[in-house]
Amino acid sequence: MKISMILLEKILVMNKFKEINYLSEIAKDYDFFFIDLWGVIHNGVKLFDNVIETLDCLKKIKKKIFFLTNAPRRSNVIKKQLLEFGLQSFLYDDVISSGEITWHSLRSKKNLNCFLIGPPRDHHLIEGLNLNIVKDPRIVDVVVNTGPWGDGDSLENYKPILNELIKSKPLMICSNPDKTVIRGEKFMICAGLLAEYYEKLGGNVEYLGKPYPEIYEKCFELSSEQNKTKFLIIGDSLDNDIKGALNNKIDSLLVTSGIHRKVNNNKNIDIEKLHDLMMKKNIFSKFVIEKLTW
Repeated sequence: MKISMILLEKILVMNKFKEINYLSEIAKDYDFFFIDLWGVIHNGVKLFDNVIETLDCLKKIKKKIFFLTNAPRRSNVIKKQLLEFGLQSFLYDDVISSGEITWHSLRSKKNLNCFLIGPPRDHHLIEGLNLNIVKDPRIVDVVVNTGPWGDGDSLENYKPILNELIKSKPLMICSNPDKTVIRGEKFMICAGLLAEYYEKLGGNVEYLGKPYPEIYEKCFELSSEQNKTKFLIIGDSLDNDIKGALNNKIDSLLVTSGIHRKVNNNKNIDIEKLHDLMMKKNIFSKFVIEKLTW
């Protein structure tokens, strides 16, 4: 019996990833777990079910847990938020955030006129830095973009100011490469979408966070482990989490209940839909799971 080329291609792609039901199925093979926050641990409002149990089980078998997030906030701020959600600090080892990477990058930029795009809760990102905060787009040296000013914003609301900023072509620092995120049950735009538009205008953007190199350098520094086969990256974004893992030759686990939730049917993964999405992006994780559970 002849197998069509399309069917053969699907079979080969599906063999590139393995569906698991529980993290415990593969946990013994890894020592360091780099876990995304939004879409995996919480939804910006509350922790997901089974998260605390899963982290507790990992710690009981002596695994190292680092939260690896594109949140445009410093690590200590994120730790406080996790505590407010009910996640105690003994359940993980540290937080590595794109916001922390951004702050350290900005330390080298002194006496520059800085234009901020982002809500007040992110303004701590420029505290302790030698930057002059300005509101006039005509005198800007660097734009720090942490995301929209309001949770319900759209890209259209930012086109006027971005069209003004591009006239002097200041460098934009994008502290969250994500384009969208789910807060509660609502999709929201992120800094990455604003940065993408700025690039289309001809602007120069420096992205800090997944899937870009600097944040992984911090992972390697904190782990003090050279054998990457002992690392597992867990996230809900093919474009950021899984692509970053692939770029660094690290195994990955895609959680499908996050921003790619459309590949799920009645809380189960529709493998055909997931195959099509991975084929479209040409990004493949080693494992897939519907939600993080032990």
